[in-house]
Amino acid sequence: MKKGFTLAELLGVIAILGIIALITVPAINRSLSQSREELYKTQIEQLEKGAQDYYTEHLDEMPSVVGEDACKTIDELQKNGYLPLDIKNPKTDKVFPLTTKVCVLKKTAMEYDYEVRESE
Repeated sequence: MKKGFTLAELLGVIAILGIIALITVPAINRSLSQSREELYKTQIEQLEKGAQDYYTEHLDEMPSVVGEDACKTIDELQKNGYLPLDIKNPKTDKVFPLTTKVCVLKKTAMEYDYEVRESE
């Protein structure tokens, strides 16, 4: 009696592996995409936190009129020690440009909103 697999058995295994790949690859891609988006949000929050720390220590630079904004570039925040160097944008896998601005907008008398304005 010969040992080994028949052609039908091999084709069956290949077909099953193909079906498993068709199911798992899109799920893995979706998971990676979600992770990249979550990391992007975390990086943006880090940039905003750096600006908050800066403006907490430099209250005289905060906008004083409702609707007015004040901006600092990533470069300025890094040079003053409020952000780590080389913060990567996970969407592009490149470092955020140093000219990217982090702005604070005065919404009401006591409420401020922080926003990252990416440069092109």
